[in-house]
Amino acid sequence: MRNRSRAARPALARLATGLVAALLVAAGALGAVAAPAGASSGSGSSSLAQARKALLVLSDLPAGWVTAKNTNNGNSTLGDAQLAHCLGIATSLITENPPSVNSPQFQTNGGTLIVNDNVTLFPSAKNAAAELTVAANPKMPACMTSLAAGPLKAKLFGKTPRGVRYGTVLVSATDPAAFGPGVAGYSVSVPIVTRNLTVNFTVTELFAVRGRLGQQLMFTAAGVPFSIAEEQHLMSVAVGRL
Repeated sequence: MRNRSRAARPALARLATGLVAALLVAAGALGAVAAPAGASSGSGSSSLAQARKALLVLSDLPAGWVTAKNTNNGNSTLGDAQLAHCLGIATSLITENPPSVNSPQFQTNGGTLIVNDNVTLFPSAKNAAAELTVAANPKMPACMTSLAAGPLKAKLFGKTPRGVRYGTVLVSATDPAAFGPGVAGYSVSVPIVTRNLTVNFTVTELFAVRGRLGQQLMFTAAGVPFSIAEEQHLMSVAVGRL
């Protein structure tokens, strides 16, 4: 989510450049089920050809959006055991790391709205369905909120930059009625304060599976969040390609 010029821009965009990585670490470490956004596999694998075709492309995004290198790494195991214990599930369902492919990073020119797409090839349709139940687990929001607010908070965010303060991390489930059956997800939000400026960072992750393939869309916003309509449209396009 980085890789952006630090040329003169509005304060909000400059703040997004420096701090969005912190929130993504939290969302990735606590939020990734078996389809971490940073997972990858050999580019020559024919078994992932269908997965690559299911990824979003730039033309799916609104006019004016651009691409950047996808540097998000969701392979951290920090908090996995604690999250599995809180959810009452096997740790293997959190730590499993099947092959997957990533889209480029899509973002507005100012970098305050970002979309990442990951498609995973699970070992079986049964395994894929089991992983979707993890994302849909009703305990997920409370468990993630508790872990992010507890002793793991400092590890998740790393060293706090001078003059920056992180507010309370809140996690909420997405409305099932908003995205239809077969789609599960949650939103992670945290206010970040520096000097006299407070910016709310939001990461929404949406999951869906079809057969052995799983879609994971991540919407990151600094300041004004994505609209439900925007998330619905892109998720509908992504799921339609599975």
